[in-house]
Amino acid sequence: MKNFGLFQMFVLFLSFALLSCERESRAINKVRVTYLPEYTNVMVPVTCESIDFMLTFRDTKVISDKAFLTSLSKELQGLKANDSIRSIDIRIKILIDYSNKTDTLCLGEFFDTILNGNLMEDNPRLLDLIKSEIY
Repeated sequence: MKNFGLFQMFVLFLSFALLSCERESRAINKVRVTYLPEYTNVMVPVTCESIDFMLTFRDTKVISDKAFLTSLSKELQGLKANDSIRSIDIRIKILIDYSNKTDTLCLGEFFDTILNGNLMEDNPRLLDLIKSEIY
């Protein structure tokens, strides 16, 4: 009987440890933003990959403000997948650094959202949050 009680306590402790690690790993440490100036028109569509090579047009910013990161995390959790297939012309690329991984979020100037290569439903609050911090 005593061993059974120890086993239950061990399982409880292990569960608690795993859950607290998962919650901590989802905390955003910082974001690195690459973006084009507002209302920039270019002759070819800009992709998540090509924005890194637009050396003359792009700006970069690192954001580590906790209030901003908390708001960003909340908006990211509400994103939903979009099943349509279309070409996206992005203006903002965000590398979201967690303790154990990095997500890539790409946004158009007024609409279109891609998270880790997957098209997502637009979230105007997310776009406004990002724009208010970079422009």
